[in-house]
Order: sequence, then C-alpha cells, then structure tokens
Amino acid sequence: MTDLKDLFNIVDKLALDEIKKYNGPSLSHYKLALEKGEMLAKKLNADVNIVKLGCVLMDIKLGECIKNGCQPMHIQKSFDYAKEILEKYQVDNKTKTKLLDCVKSHHGVKGKYKTLEAEIVANADCYRFIHPQGVLTFIQTLTNRKLSQNEIIDGVFAKLEEKHNILSLDLCKKELEPYYKKFKQLLSKAYVN
Repeated sequence: MTDLKDLFNIVDKLALDEIKKYNGPSLSHYKLALEKGEMLAKKLNADVNIVKLGCVLMDIKLGECIKNGCQPMHIQKSFDYAKEILEKYQVDNKTKTKLLDCVKSHHGVKGKYKTLEAEIVANADCYRFIHPQGVLTFIQTLTNRKLSQNEIIDGVFAKLEEKHNILSLDLCKKELEPYYKKFKQLLSKAYVN
C-alpha cells in the first residue's frame, strides 16, 4: 500500500494536470477547499491525510465534465476515477471506503455523514461558494462563460443557497454565515433592469 502522504502528492499532481488540461475547476477554488479542509481536520482532530485526499479527489473530473457538458455527472465520474486510482495504489479497503465516501457525499447527504472526514470535505467545498475568495473566483468563472450580469448573479445566488444548505459544522457556519448574508444583500442590489 502506498503511504497516504505519498499518495496525496500523486493525486495532487493528477488533479492539477486535470485542471490544466480542462481549464477548470479554478485553481483558486481547488486551493481554497484544500486549505480549509486541512485547517478543519486539524481543529476537529480528524484524519488530515484522508481530508486532504478527499478534497483533491472530490472534483477531480469536474473540469472534464464541464467541458463535455455533463457537469451533473462530475460526482460519479470523480468517484469512478478515484476508485481506479485507489485500487492502482493498493489503498486498504477501510481507507478506500472513507475516501470514496468523501467524494460521493461532498455535495451533502440526507441524514448523518458516515465519517467526520466526509463531513469536513463537504463543508470545505462550501467555502468555494460562500467565502469571499470563493465567491469572487466563481463570479470570474461565470464571467468567462460569457453570461450576462443577471445570469451571473442568479448563478452565484444558486450556489450560495446550495452550499449554505450543506453547511453542517458549527465552526464553518460561524465563519461563513456573515458572508452568506452579506453577499445575498449585496447581490440582490446588483441586478440590471
């Protein structure tokens, strides 16, 4: 079995290659989720290696899915690719199950998360669309797609709501709730007639 720190370096390179190849997801979003995931794992005494790998694997096929017009399939495609990688590097079943759950549940779950690490990964993903750095990056991404100002605002509102509904960790809610409220207030005044 490959050491998880070594595996992280391998998977990080694969994810960065995907970002470069498909020009997405945003490198800023990638780094923000990874940074926040690691910080949360340390504060909540979770397995940092599992969380970091989960953050890297959760959207590893997002860029390809966006390019091919099948963005809703990115969770399944990322899951399948993650499984392939974990099997190739002979990750033990317990660790593989945890990592695949991080990928599968990063858009939230009904009920309770199976592991703290999966919950952390899902909450770290929320920073990409509620934290100021993430929101501004998302606005830039939508602008690059040649959307109108109103379409961009609608897209940001949709992601704010989606991710706000996924937030489950009190630590994240405390940090992100003021941003959520402020962005909703500001953006509601930005529509063009």
